[in-house]
Amino acid sequence: MQPPAHKTKLVCTIGPASDEPRTLEAMLHAGMNVARLNFSHGDFDTHAEVIRRLRAASEATGRRLAIMADLPGVKIRIGELDPETVELATGEEVVLTTEDIVGDAQRFSVNFDRLPHAVHPDDKLFLNDGLISLKVIAVDGDDVRCEVRAGGELSSRKGLDLPGIDLGISAFTE
Repeated sequence: MQPPAHKTKLVCTIGPASDEPRTLEAMLHAGMNVARLNFSHGDFDTHAEVIRRLRAASEATGRRLAIMADLPGVKIRIGELDPETVELATGEEVVLTTEDIVGDAQRFSVNFDRLPHAVHPDDKLFLNDGLISLKVIAVDGDDVRCEVRAGGELSSRKGLDLPGIDLGISAFTE
């Protein structure tokens, strides 16, 4: 049974396991209304080819299909650590710096030069997909001193999230 076109939509993420014509047609027959392409991975030529296959599958099945491009936002990451993995303990103080350094468990770099201008004391920051929580204590030049509120294992190039903080930049790139 097909739900009314104006109601429920089935959104399917298309990736290497699902981007072949026969699979796309089967997904359309199973009820896919929206194909989601994750632009955090792959390149424009690959996405263009997948879009071509999606349009062909839609035409072959006679089913309408919307294509959603999930665009990546700004990627704020910490730099390289030595050792590669460090343990941040709850209650300890750490320093995030915009200086290009090889970091350790006490001080490590971030790739966002505006960090010291964007954060204020008591702001909450998250590392490693939210597994590690920090609270800003103070900003001193290129350094942001933080208290580890929820510790954990941290390795090089993990993400830094600043929820609710105005970064002073646009999420959209050229």
